[in-house]
Amino acid sequence: MTAPPRAVQTAVLAALAVLATGCAAGGPALRARSAAATPACHAPVVIGHRGAPRNAPENTMASFETALDQGADWVETDVQTTRDGVPVLMHDPTVDRTTNGKGAVADLTAAQVAALRVTVGPGAAQPVPTLEELLKRLSGSSATLLMEIKWQRPEDVARIARLAAGSKAHVILYSFSADHLRQAHAVAPALPVVLIQGGGIAEDPGDLKLDGIALDAGLATAARIAAERKAGREVYVWTLDDEESWQLMTARDADGLITDTPGPARRWVDTDCRTEHRAGPRGH
Repeated sequence: MTAPPRAVQTAVLAALAVLATGCAAGGPALRARSAAATPACHAPVVIGHRGAPRNAPENTMASFETALDQGADWVETDVQTTRDGVPVLMHDPTVDRTTNGKGAVADLTAAQVAALRVTVGPGAAQPVPTLEELLKRLSGSSATLLMEIKWQRPEDVARIARLAAGSKAHVILYSFSADHLRQAHAVAPALPVVLIQGGGIAEDPGDLKLDGIALDAGLATAARIAAERKAGREVYVWTLDDEESWQLMTARDADGLITDTPGPARRWVDTDCRTEHRAGPRGH
């Protein structure tokens, strides 16, 4: 495979070191797997989409902890910014769908968001985490954070990138917006950047050097994945929640499986993965 970027290699070594010693910082709820079965292939990384949203309310600390307890290598989240400039973890631009409140995140203060509870998904309602809270919790662990910067003001994008770069967590920045990635890269050049592309949103990155690309499953053909990897970009595919999808994208040589079901995906990768043509480590 094409050699991963230096930031990727560094994070790989850190993760392998933790796994080799059978421990990880941050407590048992946030450790990466340390004793998983040896996979039959060189496996893609398992990425918990908004944590483990079928087991706990999405984008909450309970969801992230559950995903990593289930063996996810990475967790994925979404970042919005409050009216007073605090990055919080929320997929939608409003709090209406996911919480017991109403209104746009950008119109609410951090204190107002902190008073809300995430109610979508199974289990008890949970607080809305701040980005800083998740970065602190992941600091020093082997887990990687795949962090989506949602559409927002340039100054908010810069603030998010600086916060991530200043943490001791392994962070990859990704976004549907090539402009946001440029803005983030300008203030945090050491962090890998990944462009998200879906069927209806597929921006051209222009001269922006990408470390990876996140493709909707409908775009992730064997030819597209091969072309991206030939260009030196890792490929993460979303959202894959069944064995047929995991097998197909592994056979096509995807680097990461973004899934709402990290537990079953982990078990499949460790026990049923059968593509054996890869050589060498990948992931962060």
